[in-house]
Amino acid sequence: MQTTVCSLTLKLGNLRSRQRHPKFALGDLETVVLRELWESKKSLSVKELRLMMPPHRQVAITTVATILDRLYRKGIVLRRLIKDGAPHYVYSAKFTEKEFKHAIVDNVMHTLLHSYNDVTIAYLANKMAEEENDHALSKYLDKLKIRANK
Repeated sequence: MQTTVCSLTLKLGNLRSRQRHPKFALGDLETVVLRELWESKKSLSVKELRLMMPPHRQVAITTVATILDRLYRKGIVLRRLIKDGAPHYVYSAKFTEKEFKHAIVDNVMHTLLHSYNDVTIAYLANKMAEEENDHALSKYLDKLKIRANK
């Protein structure tokens, strides 16, 4: 699956239902690494990211390098070659967390509308019709917009 965000392509694999964070679209270690990149103020090397891993998630440096390479190939992180000293890459997130979440929603909705247009539209219409009145639906949609923009 591919989604374009800010004219950039994000390649996602299988999406996991019932997840409210990046694990919805990424593996566990990918999520941990991406979270560290989002929280960092600068680009990080494999070694720096390995040192930042939570104590309960200590993995080999080669595993961190593999995860970063996967995220790079999926179009989720950027990497830059540093030639000072021993040549190495530094990585940074390509999207903010908010942009990433919007990309996931865009990806899911595009896929559903493209593959199951009538069923998807009927489902959304039924969900909206379940509301007691238009005012309740309007309040609910306003709440969702606020939540989506956080």
